[in-house]
Amino acid sequence: MSAAPTRRQWRGLAVLCLVLAALLALLVLRPASVQQPRGDDHSQLKAAIDSFGDSLVTAKAASRKQYRTYRRSDTAAHRIDDRRQAMAAQLAAHREEYYRSIKVELNSADTAELQRLYGIGPAFAARIVRYRDRLGGYVRKEQLLEVYGMDSGRYDGIAGNVYVDTSLAVKIDINKASVDELKRHPYIDYYQARAIVDFRRKGYSFSKPDDLLLVSLIDEATVIKLQGYIQF
Repeated sequence: MSAAPTRRQWRGLAVLCLVLAALLALLVLRPASVQQPRGDDHSQLKAAIDSFGDSLVTAKAASRKQYRTYRRSDTAAHRIDDRRQAMAAQLAAHREEYYRSIKVELNSADTAELQRLYGIGPAFAARIVRYRDRLGGYVRKEQLLEVYGMDSGRYDGIAGNVYVDTSLAVKIDINKASVDELKRHPYIDYYQARAIVDFRRKGYSFSKPDDLLLVSLIDEATVIKLQGYIQF
């Protein structure tokens, strides 16, 4: 059985291993360290870098140009909108002036003339004429509010364009009219007509509007509405 290596032998073996490692490293690293780098031509790389830089500059310039074009287009659009708004305002002013200039007499106008009024179409014009026929004519333009469907908003829009010739209104002879003649008027119902005729049959007659208050079924509101429609 062989003896174990001594300490000196271990040291020698370690030194030998270090020498071998150094030689091996020298053999491996020597070609890279000995071989001198060749003077490679970097012109292609430089050209590629320069081309990339030029493309960035071109792209930036194009972006600025597109932005300026957009701004010009945006400004032009605003100018077009301003012109349109100005034209619309001018048109509205002309239309308002036209409607202010219209004047319609309610007792003589036909449906075509009534349709010249703002907001009055064929249906409303026909209603105004029909109600005028029932009344015997208008004596106050406010009576338009009694036309079916007429509200204050529509009336306010045409009140300045209409007027009334009261001489064209048909009057009722309150001392001679029959029950049928009286009840045809929108302001007198059947029972009021009978009361007026019965009052006359008692030997009384009317000489002024307030005399109608002597009839039991006639109130002050009715008398006020009938003014302009009765004669004595």
